[in-house]
Amino acid sequence: MPELIRPLKLTRPPRVAVLDFDGTLSLIRSGWVEIMVDLMVDVLQPLSGTTESDAELTAYVTDFVLNLNGRPTIYQMDFFVHEVAQRGGQPKPPEDYKRQFLNTLFVKSERRIAALKGGEVASDDLLVHGARAMLDDLLARGVQLTLASGTAVNHVRHEAQLLGIDHYFEGRIFGPGDDPREFSKLAVMQQILADAEAGGDELLGLGDGFVEIENIKQLGGIAVGVASDEEHRSGRVEEWKRTRLIQAGADAIVPDYIRWPALAARLWTT
Repeated sequence: MPELIRPLKLTRPPRVAVLDFDGTLSLIRSGWVEIMVDLMVDVLQPLSGTTESDAELTAYVTDFVLNLNGRPTIYQMDFFVHEVAQRGGQPKPPEDYKRQFLNTLFVKSERRIAALKGGEVASDDLLVHGARAMLDDLLARGVQLTLASGTAVNHVRHEAQLLGIDHYFEGRIFGPGDDPREFSKLAVMQQILADAEAGGDELLGLGDGFVEIENIKQLGGIAVGVASDEEHRSGRVEEWKRTRLIQAGADAIVPDYIRWPALAARLWTT
């Protein structure tokens, strides 16, 4: 059963759903947290102002990376640049660190994409368990679907197409463009609600990041936190995700969508 953090109080059933991409649907970029944290720890460790043990520093960096999860990557790099300066270092521009991170991540994600294109893995192997059936169910219930990601929009559109899920969103796929600081998931949600002439109480949001869960609750929607085990697809809740998603205000926690029908039965009671 899905874990209900608080009673689901719906005045009306969901009519609009906004979903995150990486970790919520796609596993192509699985492992990005470790790559980003390792990059940052390597830079911070030798600085004169760093007094923590290796374990303490890793925990600190992981914490601020995850608290900004859901926003464009440049915001994590902005925070990182501030940390480098505070600890006595001479930071590079945030764009340089972002490029370094993406280059490392690219090697891993492109390997998965090549395996997908070559038929070595099926598209469902690179999706969170049950994601396609969940999307089918939402469409069958007449819910309008939107994809909003903190990853560059050109990558999200391409990868959604490769995974065979782009058609669910009918062109409503959003993410950062040339200026990532201009992108806001909250603004996307507000515009989608306005276009659909829907109220915040008709919004359903699914995501594994702190930011989107906060945004969904800010608008009065139902927030489902996806505490997915991206590396192993074990079906078990990833505890560090669960903790942060609950802190952000998630109404329910799921590890994947295998038990989606049980949650859907609570969202659509008639």
